[in-house]
Amino acid sequence: MPAYVRASFCVFLMSLATIGMLLGLRLSFSMIWAAQLQPLIALMLGPSAYLGFLALTQDRDQSWKRPLAINAGVVVLAQLAILGPVPVSADVFVLGFNIVYLVRISAFLSKDSDEFVHVAAQAMPVTRSALYATIALLSLMVVADVSIVAASLFAGDGEAMQLLSGAAGILAAFCFAVALIVAPQVLRTPITGPAQTQRQPAPSEDDRRLLAALDAMMNETRLFSDNNLTLVRAARRLGVPARLVSNAVNRCTGDNFSRYMNGFRIRHAQKLLRETDLPVTEIMLEAGFVSKSSFNGEFRRVTGVTPSQYRARKPTI
Repeated sequence: MPAYVRASFCVFLMSLATIGMLLGLRLSFSMIWAAQLQPLIALMLGPSAYLGFLALTQDRDQSWKRPLAINAGVVVLAQLAILGPVPVSADVFVLGFNIVYLVRISAFLSKDSDEFVHVAAQAMPVTRSALYATIALLSLMVVADVSIVAASLFAGDGEAMQLLSGAAGILAAFCFAVALIVAPQVLRTPITGPAQTQRQPAPSEDDRRLLAALDAMMNETRLFSDNNLTLVRAARRLGVPARLVSNAVNRCTGDNFSRYMNGFRIRHAQKLLRETDLPVTEIMLEAGFVSKSSFNGEFRRVTGVTPSQYRARKPTI
């Protein structure tokens, strides 16, 4: 993973930890400066998480610098507005930021695994888990910010405050329930549907030549056995942009890069199951898989049987 991706997520996690520390100082020791600093740090959460996920989808360092400058500039302007004489509560700024970046980060859910060019196929479930967790966290922060803003408007109304407290609790519980419901789905690799495949244009001669070069490289170097292989790394070995490799695979095979790569891994595993007595777990690692569930799932999808059943049949093909 590129350094700028790690840096973005580190800023996100450090900001989150700092907010927790400031909140503790504010509540336990009544430190006014902690309350003043907290919204300034809170403004960095959404943008840093967004930039981290965005960078995972950018195959060139230069294409990430412009969004960094724009988002950093917006954060600085908002921080200056909070520190300046703008007659708007800091909570309103934080609420607006969280809503905007919640929507922007949620848009990554619609992206195919091939678009996360810096993420290996084996790591996509973890990436999507992190994406869902970030969305859930920002949703809870939006709920909290809405409650704070509403409480400031109805501070003198005891019944309204009681109603707001109950509503905030219900909304928070709802967000947690949604997170629990979608969690099992996060661990499943998204499947490219027929409709998406049909939208791909017919492969060109350049697509076919590029796929042939990719096939040859995989067969000669067994690069597929590297479980950290990404679309960008494969494209760099070929000396072409990742986008062209992804398009060539999609148009020529109808699969995304992850499934295309898993095809090589499964064929290699089949060969080892036929020709060796290696344990299935060792074959799994040799083929480039790191998860037994992923290996068994892909093997069954391609062959219709489990690895153990395949070996027991002693196929000749």
